[in-house]
Amino acid sequence: MFLAVRTMAAMRVLALGWEIEGPGVVRAEFASADSLASYDAVLVDPEPLPSLWQGQAILEPDGVWRIHPGRDLGLARALQNLFAARRAEGEDLLLRGGGVLVVRVRPPGEGVEIGGNPPLRLDRYAFLPRASLVSGPHHLGLPQGLRFVPRRGRDITVADPTHPLVPCLTALAPFGYEAVVVATLGAPLPSFGRVVATNRVGDVVAWDLPVGTGRILFLPSFPSGSPAEMGDHLLPVLGSLLEEPLPAIHPDWMSGFPLPGEEELRRREEALAAERDGLRRREAELRAERRARDALRALLAPRGVVGLRAAVGEALGRLGFACTPGGSSPATLHAVGPDGDLLVRVALALFGPVGPEEHRALLLELDRARAEERREVRGMLVCLAEPRLDPRRRGPQWTEAVRRSCRDHGLVLASAHDLFRAVRHVLGGGDPDEVRKGLLAAEGEWRWKG
Repeated sequence: MFLAVRTMAAMRVLALGWEIEGPGVVRAEFASADSLASYDAVLVDPEPLPSLWQGQAILEPDGVWRIHPGRDLGLARALQNLFAARRAEGEDLLLRGGGVLVVRVRPPGEGVEIGGNPPLRLDRYAFLPRASLVSGPHHLGLPQGLRFVPRRGRDITVADPTHPLVPCLTALAPFGYEAVVVATLGAPLPSFGRVVATNRVGDVVAWDLPVGTGRILFLPSFPSGSPAEMGDHLLPVLGSLLEEPLPAIHPDWMSGFPLPGEEELRRREEALAAERDGLRRREAELRAERRARDALRALLAPRGVVGLRAAVGEALGRLGFACTPGGSSPATLHAVGPDGDLLVRVALALFGPVGPEEHRALLLELDRARAEERREVRGMLVCLAEPRLDPRRRGPQWTEAVRRSCRDHGLVLASAHDLFRAVRHVLGGGDPDEVRKGLLAAEGEWRWKG
């Protein structure tokens, strides 16, 4: 079997304004480089392009930088010819050469307007090839159909784990991004190409867009990455993409020419996909169980009152209660069980025992439940004092006044540590019904004696 492979050493890569090192890389300036179509891959950093007109453009009263032909010593005509030539070379690279155009995504910056009828607008992305892409009901015109919105961050999330670019993105993600890609008319970018990475709110930071027989890769700028690191991680990806024998978008008639064994390959791919889905589900289940265990451990040292309430809700859920937020305070919740219901208030004291103000707040919540909801429900106060200390070395969790008042009003009084010990017993195989009934039967202070 003979397989034509384009190795990294055989690749011809042109880097325009992009400091990158590696085999086969030729670095040049945008205005003086050879034709883009004479390379396998072209890497463009648009950051330095405004230097072509800065210093010659005039900032006019409407806030627009302009160049007026006839008063610019031929700069306007030179810029028009240069960008038209680079666009035509890029189109040949993609449509006829099957090459890769890699664009470092930067903020668009200040553009320039060349006077005329109509005027011509140039910015950092005016070099992009012109193309009209259609996907179902959606249309995307290049380059006017794209916007590059300034947005700086390091929250790069892989959206397509199977793309060859993923190892590169994973390695360079700590260097961050400076802008994101959006469609000007709201066309969904995934309809036209593979979204490889997004930020945490879903903005596209890495996008693989097929154009003709080639592709444009929009990559994060990774502003602080070194030239050697860029080459080490990006060039193998380009080699992998250039080795692919078929274009990213197959002709419609291609499916009419099957080869023997393709059905078996398809079945194996589907089996692997199902296996990956199963692994993802198991990972999600493990993460959920880990979060639940961490929530229980928050009974010992929570993240504030809200964290303590969540921990108490998780613990009571393990005992057979169904818990929901309740009352007018973020410190309360309703626990509905088969043997009785509880209105639970959590109390957190950082530097001493819980005082009577928490007990009074619980009584007010109980009165409100009786008056507004017409329901009789028992109250429970869960206390956690001095969370910075080891639970075995903490002082009293509540004052004597709190203990007496809870006993006199028939409220359940429990420490978060005792509740943690009871739930640990249940997780170890203990009977949750027995613990739950003992908790509901308590008048005043409840302690776990297991």
